[in-house]
Amino acid sequence: MSFTKEYRKEIIEFIIQSVSLHKNPYQSVLEKYPISRQTLAKYIKNLIEKNIIAKVGRNHFELKLFIFDKRVYDNKGLAEHIIYQDFVKPYEADKKENVKYILNYAFTEILNNAIEHSEGDKIYVYYAENYYYSIIAIEDNGIGIFKKIKRDHHLKNESEAIFELKKGKLTSDSENHSGEGIFFTSKVVDYFSIESFQHHFSSGNKKYFYSFEQLERDKVNGTSVFMVIDKNTNRTTKEVFEKYTNEEYIFDRTEITIYLAKEYLGFPLISRSLAKRILSNIDKFKNVFLDFSGIDSIGQGFADEVFRVYRNKKPEITILPINENSDIRFMIERALKAK
Repeated sequence: MSFTKEYRKEIIEFIIQSVSLHKNPYQSVLEKYPISRQTLAKYIKNLIEKNIIAKVGRNHFELKLFIFDKRVYDNKGLAEHIIYQDFVKPYEADKKENVKYILNYAFTEILNNAIEHSEGDKIYVYYAENYYYSIIAIEDNGIGIFKKIKRDHHLKNESEAIFELKKGKLTSDSENHSGEGIFFTSKVVDYFSIESFQHHFSSGNKKYFYSFEQLERDKVNGTSVFMVIDKNTNRTTKEVFEKYTNEEYIFDRTEITIYLAKEYLGFPLISRSLAKRILSNIDKFKNVFLDFSGIDSIGQGFADEVFRVYRNKKPEITILPINENSDIRFMIERALKAK
């Protein structure tokens, strides 16, 4: 059977998609297209020869990293924009303009954090690409980001540090840093992950996580930040900033995932004390969205503290629940009606 050029291209693209999703292409492709196993084998062989996919087992393939670059720097007198120009910019050539901006912003923000805050003497940077994604890893051998936040903000443990970090505007050097870098970087990339001394924080689509396992990295005790950017994304840094800033481009809103509070702080959502813990430091914002996805219920004291007591104390701050179920909505409305 002879296929048109466009149809062959469609089949080949589906093969690559199947591999990226860790599916057996001999099963997924043959189920979808009227193609012989022999022809499919020829297409797969061609993709292997082009370094787009790699065979790692019987009928088991993965997207191949056709670019993998690594540098190690002594953390002395480093400038993130110069390292970007030397290390990442050469790979910009075939990228869309919005992707170039995301690469530049994400890389320089996180590298600056490592340079100025890690308290380490070595910084490791990695850049890799496969057919769909650009992958960045930045590591240091310093104190560890969660330990540093715990120390500088007098928190009980690293889990509290992770929860505070996710809110945004968290900094130990307010004269020189706004505390916005990690927050916005985690929003502009497709997947963002921090690992430090057995503690982990991530945001974005977890389907990208497998990409990191392909990176051959040094064993570093400190902080490791991983970022994945879809090379075909239409997202822009401008639209991400506009989502969390007001008309004057002031960072005035945040979103708190309540499920993370339950996970990191380790208590059911019942008490007033936990409500106060979740609301700590939100006075830096004008609008706070509380995302109740994955939460079945909250206690009366918790609801009252958040939606009546705190609102009465700080009427200038708007707290809005999102993705709440009917039981949670009932508790919130009950708190709002109380005097």
